[in-house]
Amino acid sequence: MVNINKEQILKQGYVDIKVQVQGLRQNHRLQIVEENTPRGSIKYLVSKHYIPTNELVRIAEELQFPVKHKTTIVFPKGKMPKDFLEPKKGIIIEPEVVEAEIE
Repeated sequence: MVNINKEQILKQGYVDIKVQVQGLRQNHRLQIVEENTPRGSIKYLVSKHYIPTNELVRIAEELQFPVKHKTTIVFPKGKMPKDFLEPKKGIIIEPEVVEAEIE
């Protein structure tokens, strides 16, 4: 079990974790990467090296953080991208609104 929480991971910008790859116990550093979407941004833990999908699932569950490797994205059980979405920052342009009164 890992004794680190989401706030510590975000502050550091990375997390070091042990994974099982093809029968070998390895240490991997997962970096925080922010990906922009039309609704806001999502932060993922990204691995540069190969990690099997079952280990990605275990890491996501332990850290309660989305994990990504190339095209594979794993979320903790019961969570979806919208649960990790951070709203866009900056100027928000809204459509014009016409106010009218009925007499």
